[in-house]
Amino acid sequence: MSRKIRQRVRIPRPRATKKETPRDRYGWTCPAKNWHHRQPVCQGGTTTSENLSYVNFNKHRAYHQLFGVTDTYEVAIQLNKTWLPLDWILLPVPTERVLEVLEVLRQMGVVPFEDPIRFGITQTHLDFYREGTR
Repeated sequence: MSRKIRQRVRIPRPRATKKETPRDRYGWTCPAKNWHHRQPVCQGGTTTSENLSYVNFNKHRAYHQLFGVTDTYEVAIQLNKTWLPLDWILLPVPTERVLEVLEVLRQMGVVPFEDPIRFGITQTHLDFYREGTR
């Protein structure tokens, strides 16, 4: 037999692939932010601008590692049980009831502030409420 026939043929093996990361996908120009659905699509959320927030990529990933796609009430429960000091509680309030709840808390002296926007209640929340009451 000739030497050529007896040589082993080397077939390249496919290399193990790692999970693709945004840095792999985009290189060094990896976006520092991406879109977060306020109401997950699997729970009836849409891809409209009202349902999307442009957030830091690492914070977005951390949020979903902590909460997955759970609803607002479940997120509040998890935060109250695990993360917040025992003398605080996070109450999820539907937008249409925000001004009503703030007024009751203000009357009780529980919330000593005049400017709700300072506490994360945005002008968009207030506009949404006012449109819904017309």
